[in-house]
Amino acid sequence: MAVVARAGGQLAALRRGLLAAQVPVNLLGSDVPLRDEPAVRPLLEVVGIALDLEAAVDPDVDAASPVDPDVVADLLTSPVGGLDVVGLRRLRRALRAEERAGGGGRASDALLAEVVEHPSRAATLPATVRTPAERVARVVEAARVAAREPDADAQSVLWAAWDATGLAERWQRLALEGGTAGARADRDLDAVLALFRAAETFVDRLPQASARAFLDYLGSQDLPADTLAAQAVGAGSVSALTPAGAAGGEWDVVVVTGVQDGVWPDLRLRDSLLGSQALVELLARRELGGTEGEAGAAARRAVLADELRAFAVAVSRARRRLVVTAVDDADERPSVFLDLVQAAPEEGRTPRRREASLDLRGLVASLRRDLVEDAVTAGSAGPGAAEPRNAAALLADLARAGVSGADPAGWYGAGDVTSDAPLHPGDERVVVSPSRVELVDACALRWALETAGGTAPDATVQTLGTLVHAVAEALPDGGHAALAAELDRRFPELGLTPGWPATQTRRRADAMVERLAGYLKDRTALAVEVPFRVDIGERATLRGVIDRVEATDDPGAVEVVDLKTGRNAPSKADTEQHAQLGAYQLAVELGGLDGSKQPEGGPGADLPDGARPAGARLVYLGTGRNAALRDQPALDEQPDGGAWAAELVDGVARTMAGSAFLAQENRLCGSCPVRRTCPAQPEGRQVIA
Repeated sequence: MAVVARAGGQLAALRRGLLAAQVPVNLLGSDVPLRDEPAVRPLLEVVGIALDLEAAVDPDVDAASPVDPDVVADLLTSPVGGLDVVGLRRLRRALRAEERAGGGGRASDALLAEVVEHPSRAATLPATVRTPAERVARVVEAARVAAREPDADAQSVLWAAWDATGLAERWQRLALEGGTAGARADRDLDAVLALFRAAETFVDRLPQASARAFLDYLGSQDLPADTLAAQAVGAGSVSALTPAGAAGGEWDVVVVTGVQDGVWPDLRLRDSLLGSQALVELLARRELGGTEGEAGAAARRAVLADELRAFAVAVSRARRRLVVTAVDDADERPSVFLDLVQAAPEEGRTPRRREASLDLRGLVASLRRDLVEDAVTAGSAGPGAAEPRNAAALLADLARAGVSGADPAGWYGAGDVTSDAPLHPGDERVVVSPSRVELVDACALRWALETAGGTAPDATVQTLGTLVHAVAEALPDGGHAALAAELDRRFPELGLTPGWPATQTRRRADAMVERLAGYLKDRTALAVEVPFRVDIGERATLRGVIDRVEATDDPGAVEVVDLKTGRNAPSKADTEQHAQLGAYQLAVELGGLDGSKQPEGGPGADLPDGARPAGARLVYLGTGRNAALRDQPALDEQPDGGAWAAELVDGVARTMAGSAFLAQENRLCGSCPVRRTCPAQPEGRQVIA
């Protein structure tokens, strides 16, 4: 297949679009100067750095800073170095860290240049950035060694640099594998071949010229240069050509594109700088025309004839099928040449077709969409309607060919439900954690998905909260100085990299510890991190750990305290029936603290037997001048005697034991990590639609 466009600029846009649609393209020549090719520019930069460094060795040459740091950065992020922008930033930071450790103060630009100048400089860098830096330094050193040879020329220095990169084997392997990466490797190898062909021609013409002269020669080229170097032509690739490039060739399918008014034909008068065409007409004794207007009309007729001949060449290249395209809208009009191929359709009868996908993945997706639409149409038409066979038959062919996604066995939602058995069959007891009671009650589906692994990885905020809880456990009655010292000792456990994020995290930790110290000043802890396990109702086993159990004025009553490191405290009204606090009080009421004594002499040694709950409290350490307190009255002091807590825990256990979990919108939806799998949210509605 071939695609023919009037001008080379159109071909460049066509090539980008086809490659984006996974279509391999064979484009003759290049749309950028040779020096700007992504595969060529790094090699030229390597040679330039090598020549600058060798010139700086000469005592007669004043080159205090021969290497441009911007060029080094570009080289490190090229295929030679292989770093991305983030990796380059890490390399700069590693160099600065070593410089500061050695007592120096140079900027990272100077340190980058030093890495290239001295290959051994990168040996002390971290492993994550050492290999790319060593690779670039090795390539530059190879070019420097070649440049020192007495008979060194552009070819020999370039070859030494290219051979040291080791890219030839990798690009060859990618080119043979095909795909988008293969097409990129094909183009890169073509560009390198063109570079060596240009170097060979330059050396043949100017045997005594230096490698620096060759770099200046390529640097002066602002237009793409023709090349006689061999170029890769992949099997099954589309040839993108101008009419002149298509002359003499034939293809089964030819698409002539961009046949727009003002583009084809292009009737602008064209001639050489000195008007040589008029001289040819005069010497051939042909009439040049009388008046200036007659001469201009004759020239335009000649241009139109040339444009028509080019169009005739383009449309005559197809063996089997010819497609000519143009756009007709408010801004564009088809060319009159389009009528030479086929007359325009009648008004109002222009066919509208859905855009087809050009790669297998997109084709499978469009066929599956058509299959669903045809099935819906056939179902709504009633009995006797035509069945959607076309899309299904093509999908079956693609599935037999092994195309991914074509086999219905792998379609999401097409199979039967794997199992409808409950998570906890029969009378099996369900373990309920107080910290999850509120979540299960608010949205059972979120609980089920998070339990199955649908949670985000721990963030710094979560690990910081764990650290503050550990400090509070180690010093349940500690003052500010003791708590701050314990934080100093434990803070490295977070493993934060030095920098402003670590500084900000430490400030938050210090503020939390200060609020914690203010809260503990007038409190007496009977026990900390108290485990419990009690049975509730027919299905629930309530199990968890209480952060603090504090003394009250009543020797037989205790207060349950839960430390929170978040910022958003519930309202006082919501706290009265807070699910987690209610579960803690229920556990104490049912004897959960019995047998939970702690080591002699420590907190918990005086924990009373048969303790009853006198209330519960949330202590928020994450924000404010002081810790924010939210109190819940004792269960027996509440209007229904606290029966809601037992009913809530038992109901949560029955929900957790079931086989279906309902999605419910609630105030926690904004921070839900499984929104895209929730049918109650726009992002997850397609799951069941």
